[in-house]
Amino acid sequence: MLAALVVLGAVACTETGENLDNTPKGVSFEATIDLEETRTDVVFNEGTGKWDTVWTGNETLNVRVGYLFYQFTNSTENKNKFVCATANADDFVGKSIVIALSHDADGNALDSKAGKAGGKIGTTVSSFDPTQRINLQVESAFLRYSSEYDVTLDASSYIFDYNGNTRNTITLPAGEDVWVAVNTADDVTLSYSIDGEKCKEKVINIDAKKIYNLGELAPVVSYEQDATWGIAGDFNGWAAGTPEPLYIVDNMLVAFNLTGLNNGFKFVQNKGWDGAKGSKVTSAVANGEWLYCGENDIKAADAAAYDVYFVPARSMYCLVAAGSAAPELPAVEPIVWSLAGSFNDWGDTLMTATDTANLFVVKGVELKSGDEIKIKDSKTWDTSYGGGINNLEANKWMKAYFNGSNVAVAKSGSYDVYFEYAEGAEYSKLYLIEANADYTAATEQTANGTLVPDGSEEPEVTPDQPSVWSLSGTFNNWGDVAMVTTTAKDVYVAKSLTLEAYASFKVRKDKAWTENYGGGIVYFNPNGWMELFSSGSDISNTEAGTFDIYFDYANKRLYMVTAGGDYTAVAQQTTEGKEPVQEEPEVTEKMLYLKPNANWKQSDARFAAYFWDNSGNTWVSMVDSDSDGIYELYIPQGYDYGCNVIFCRMNPSTTANNWNNKWNQTSDLKAPTDGKNLYTVKDGTWDSGGGTWSVK
Repeated sequence: MLAALVVLGAVACTETGENLDNTPKGVSFEATIDLEETRTDVVFNEGTGKWDTVWTGNETLNVRVGYLFYQFTNSTENKNKFVCATANADDFVGKSIVIALSHDADGNALDSKAGKAGGKIGTTVSSFDPTQRINLQVESAFLRYSSEYDVTLDASSYIFDYNGNTRNTITLPAGEDVWVAVNTADDVTLSYSIDGEKCKEKVINIDAKKIYNLGELAPVVSYEQDATWGIAGDFNGWAAGTPEPLYIVDNMLVAFNLTGLNNGFKFVQNKGWDGAKGSKVTSAVANGEWLYCGENDIKAADAAAYDVYFVPARSMYCLVAAGSAAPELPAVEPIVWSLAGSFNDWGDTLMTATDTANLFVVKGVELKSGDEIKIKDSKTWDTSYGGGINNLEANKWMKAYFNGSNVAVAKSGSYDVYFEYAEGAEYSKLYLIEANADYTAATEQTANGTLVPDGSEEPEVTPDQPSVWSLSGTFNNWGDVAMVTTTAKDVYVAKSLTLEAYASFKVRKDKAWTENYGGGIVYFNPNGWMELFSSGSDISNTEAGTFDIYFDYANKRLYMVTAGGDYTAVAQQTTEGKEPVQEEPEVTEKMLYLKPNANWKQSDARFAAYFWDNSGNTWVSMVDSDSDGIYELYIPQGYDYGCNVIFCRMNPSTTANNWNNKWNQTSDLKAPTDGKNLYTVKDGTWDSGGGTWSVK
């Protein structure tokens, strides 16, 4: 919408007014349109490349003298000559008059339903002289669009006129070239709807003598959201747990109209950083160029709005200006697949095509327990397939993901390794089959297997020995509670840890954050286990109590059981536990206000504010009590103007105010002490994009 802006131009109304023998008796004057515009028709001039506007004849001009009105009309023969035969019409010669084009018998000066003929034209003459040519001014503008659908236009100002009334909405039938005459106005929020569904909106200034090309208006296409991938970056505080969604469009994933990508982002998987994909380059990426994913942050050239295209199966991405089409993907050369791993120093053991389409195999490979393998393009590591699980067992198959992790073999043996390639699909298949066995009899393995080391028994592990792992969280001011060994290999425990409800914590190594593990879910119920992810979200226990917390490093699991309980007997938690009930603090009578920009209002977001000082912190929800688009709160007890505050855009599917439920935020602010109490978020920004304080 609003693809182009064209100024009305080219000379029109060049007739001289000669040959007037057949005009009626009475007062008459010659009228032309200043700067080429008129209400009756708008015609494109091939010579000048501008829009001409011309009289067509049989128009009526209303002339007001004080409280009296006179009607002047022209003819098709003398289009510039306007005549009034009313008795005593010559009485206003020499007087101040107001002239306006009339669209109907009631004298309405604008008709938004009259197409090109609906514009508002007029002028004021301080001393009327009928012998002098009068130039009329165009005082309106046009909206122009095409649509195969009936369209309803809505505006925040009363820019439409029809049937004798000024309005802020109009419905027009489908048409290949629809023109809508409108009144001028500043900062108009203009939107269109089809079949009652709002499609798009934009803020514009409507100036006289301009045509605003809205382009082709069509229903907004709804796409299915991808369940696996999203985008996290500086624009959302690198919140992998609440990424910007990607939508399935043909064989690609797309995120629409994102801003602030110049400070870096990555594609995240399953709301965590495990398997995240960035860029192979460190420089800003060019608009419209397909690039391979890598480990570096992806950076746009500027903070403008982009659509982001991502093809996981090819590990490629592309940024284009918002609303633009993505270029075609580069052609794919036929791949010769190979098996690479620690068994061959990550070289290439070529696979052979089978009689089954897209099924490849390498037979009789000797693999040891713990050997790591991947399937790859024999020419490059740009294309490889690995796992979402580890310790693949004999006569099992697993989902193999594009550029997934190395896959460890659970038990030593001689194997036939099959690869079933599914181009463009979410995953392919990797089979580990005992030599010469039937691969079709294999069953899927969906969780990490059990590593079976060579030798009769696994060496015993001495329990209660210090480890490199610790628990760090709000309960210890993000210090460290050491975890000790258990009788199980790579399983560590912190025992008899007393926690309040909704304490937050993570597991980290060597009392640093270089390697740490958190959740794919946030709210964790005691007496269960959950999967952990590298640099995952903070974990919050939903109940108070004294617990033993176990960390299974090999399988990346966290167990929480009542102190003294059997962690091996609990079930997995796969969905969020109960969110905390938010208790709003006591408030003062002092108020602060927030005016979100259009970005922040998307997705039905809610809003809250975070206050802090040396003695503590608190959250306060914000509400729009009078539906004016401005959200308000009372400053909580213990705080006053001049305090520290951060305004936050919050996840509407949650009720608790905390950093895990935050989508976007302002910078660290101080509430003014000079009477300014309204903070307006800068247009087009997401996080820390600047804003202004004013008086509400």
